[in-house]
Amino acid sequence: MLNSNELQRSKNFILNSLPQDEYDRLHPHLELVELHQNETLTRIREPITHVYFPTTVLISKVHSTQEGETVEVGITGFEGVVGTAFLFNQNSAPWQVEVQLTGEAFKLSAEIFASVLHKSVVLRQKVTAFTYLKLMQLTQSALCNRFHTVEQRLCRWLLAAQDRVKSPELLLTRDTLASMIGSTRPAVSIVTGTLQTAGFIRATRGKVTILNREEMEEATCECYHIIKDEFDRYLEIK
Repeated sequence: MLNSNELQRSKNFILNSLPQDEYDRLHPHLELVELHQNETLTRIREPITHVYFPTTVLISKVHSTQEGETVEVGITGFEGVVGTAFLFNQNSAPWQVEVQLTGEAFKLSAEIFASVLHKSVVLRQKVTAFTYLKLMQLTQSALCNRFHTVEQRLCRWLLAAQDRVKSPELLLTRDTLASMIGSTRPAVSIVTGTLQTAGFIRATRGKVTILNREEMEEATCECYHIIKDEFDRYLEIK
């Protein structure tokens, strides 16, 4: 019979992809934790002490201006790992890492992760592939935030969130959504109302439910489809 850690392993793509010998190196050091919405895991330019393998939680990398305006530069769910920036010879975070949707993840010491990574061929391959996916996501998001409308960007973000938590119900406020797409709360409120009138979503206080995914995919920009195609290819890597 599988123990609780083994059952949870299948909910993270990278952990589930590892051969047994590589997983056994990590397993004794993995701690299953619940992470809560708005929790800050790493602050910008502070040392990175842990990495996280999400199972059901949704985590964002967020940048901000001196005036406090914020925008998301990367989103991670069950497909990846968070906290690996220290591997690039910088033992500090280039962005703030925040929890957007409450859920669970495996927590691991960054020091142990680096040691195991050095010995594990498949783990290195998966982390490298995931890093490429994140770089592609970051550059596409930069283009999207510059050239596309609030409606397109909001649809992109909501669809990407659903892809990662595998649920149409997202417990998010309009303030959070505005921060994620680099917009304002009034603009997001107007667009949310438009999408709700069109029957794409149902928006209530602190919650957005995607009702018509197909129409939302038509309403969003090409950035979502480019990122989604790369996301799907990544999940197919053996």
